[in-house]
Amino acid sequence: MRNSIAIELVEGMFVVRITEDGKTTENEFSREDHARSWASGQSLRLTNTLDLVTDDLAQAYGHMTSSTSAVWSRTN
Repeated sequence: MRNSIAIELVEGMFVVRITEDGKTTENEFSREDHARSWASGQSLRLTNTLDLVTDDLAQAYGHMTSSTSAVWSRTN
């Protein structure tokens, strides 16, 4: 099973969803930078590598118009 991390803007909160070994957990953050920082740390934990996809992060900034749009995601 594939692990994944996604950040979505839901009703003004940044929700980090982590799927690991088929189990999904969510954490809410009021600030985007806190959500991204936590998600990046979890990505390192899940992949055990420093190879973060910076293109995904750059593209994410353009997806903030909808109240439920994904603003960042990573699947490994």
